[in-house]
Amino acid sequence: MRPDVSVLANSEDTIRNEAATTDNQAARIEPSAIPSNIGLSHEVGLVSLGANRDPRYIGPSSGYVLCKLMLAASSRAGKMTRTVENSTLSVAPYLRELVVETQGPISITKGQAVDLCQTYFEIIHVQYPFLHYPTFLRSLEQFFEDRAPNHIAGFQIYMVLAISATIVSRLHKIPLSGERYYMTAMQYFEKIQMESSIQGLQCILLLLIFAMQSSTIRLDVWCLNYQCIASVLDLGLQRAVTTSSGISKLDQEMRTRIFWVVYTLDRTIATMMGRPIGLRDEACDLRIPADLSDADIESEVLPTSNVGAPTHMTYAIHLFRLAKMNSEIKYVANSVNSDAPNYSYPGVIDLNAWQKEILARLDQWAAGVPAVQNANDYSRTILLLRYHSVRMLLLRPSPNIPRPDQHALRHCYSSAQESIRLYNELYKKNLLVHNWITFHSTVLSTITMFYCILSVPSIATSLEVEEFMGNVRASLNVLSAVGEYYLGAKRSRDILDELTGPMSRWLLKKRRLEQEPEPFEQSTADYIPPADEGFLPSTTLPGMMDNMAWPSLWSSFDEGFDGQWLSESYGTTDGVNIDSIVLSLLDDLT
Repeated sequence: MRPDVSVLANSEDTIRNEAATTDNQAARIEPSAIPSNIGLSHEVGLVSLGANRDPRYIGPSSGYVLCKLMLAASSRAGKMTRTVENSTLSVAPYLRELVVETQGPISITKGQAVDLCQTYFEIIHVQYPFLHYPTFLRSLEQFFEDRAPNHIAGFQIYMVLAISATIVSRLHKIPLSGERYYMTAMQYFEKIQMESSIQGLQCILLLLIFAMQSSTIRLDVWCLNYQCIASVLDLGLQRAVTTSSGISKLDQEMRTRIFWVVYTLDRTIATMMGRPIGLRDEACDLRIPADLSDADIESEVLPTSNVGAPTHMTYAIHLFRLAKMNSEIKYVANSVNSDAPNYSYPGVIDLNAWQKEILARLDQWAAGVPAVQNANDYSRTILLLRYHSVRMLLLRPSPNIPRPDQHALRHCYSSAQESIRLYNELYKKNLLVHNWITFHSTVLSTITMFYCILSVPSIATSLEVEEFMGNVRASLNVLSAVGEYYLGAKRSRDILDELTGPMSRWLLKKRRLEQEPEPFEQSTADYIPPADEGFLPSTTLPGMMDNMAWPSLWSSFDEGFDGQWLSESYGTTDGVNIDSIVLSLLDDLT
């Protein structure tokens, strides 16, 4: 399906810029000159992320295509985007200056360290349980008491402090610099044997988690991810080594947990950057860890109290299971090579049936999310946000399903809207963690929402402008908050805000036109399949596609709005301003 982006073209606010002296009466581009839907879904993004750096590959699952399609309007405007981009180059972030000025070690007591580290274990550990809390506490106590401290313990402790300080400083608006703890941790780094040890892998994972939280320290998330994968394979964590081989139950469970953390992070990063999965499923045993607390896996006796009550591992295991479905979607829907041999991944004959089946599995997964323990249950909200993120990955345009039908896009719109709502709830409760995932997910959810509104007439005609503006305000509020730490979030916020005015005016016009229907004409694009029809086939042969009675990606939904503006802007833009939002999402990570 193709979004009715002509709404963005017809707005005076959108097209008015410094080059407005030229006439906007460009000739209509011939259909043969318009890029095909398959070209769009396979669009290769090479985004320049800075001076003296080669362009980086950004693939389809990252949402790059939607950015390029929806933000063509902002690219055409140009004036605001260039102004923001130029201003960010001349203003250095306060935290970056602080890192330069405070290179030395810091002073912290053991009690303060224990209290601060608690933030890490409440927010990060429930998602990525690659540390063992009792072991960590014992190392911390010994570190502060020993005059010749262990270098691995020192690095891990100060990295946990760095991550905790970064989160706390943003949640409570206090000048607590996580970068200072990071600089202290790096004093131990060169003295650590990282290769061929579980502790070394834990250290790399801490660097990776910190890189996803910090907007000032330049660590390459992609390269750190692959260092973790290399360590997993070197240590054999992908295989199910159990206590029968002579290791303890603690070692068995920690090996399994660490594997799943790397597996999950690999899927998350590969999806958000649109790149191939590194740790392939068929090379792994995929043994799920036991749902036991950190204290319980040290005990040789299974716990008898609070049986059935969720532990921190309950949430993590649920995320691990979601990561498996994320893998399947990446392999099937986002494969960029349609002629890949069968041995690389079994071919799916009926993509329509597969999409319906995995959507049902996702919904079943969501129904099994642990119940709310209290009003501020951060862990449950994070699980639901990941669910909607994977759901949108399944339902939005992809290389193998380039034209999702309206039924799929209505589901996609629902997840985009709910994702924005959940982030806004965290923001209002002062529980929002200002990191790269929050930034990326909020931007992509908003763009997806715009795309679905413009693609599905039934959404546009039933959506109240007040509801639309409420969703946009919620998104912009979150981006404003994240923009205090990620300058790219401010740029993205301004771009999305620029698109909101013409979108709202188009919705009003759409509603007005719907109230005056043509008495003898009905557009086939307005046909909505009954609920029991499910999805339209996505595996139709290319030759049959031309005979179908629904519009192609680039044809108009409504005679009142044609695709001329999209075709002109998409075909003539140099891509610099379009890619700016992708630069915002990825510049701090590569």
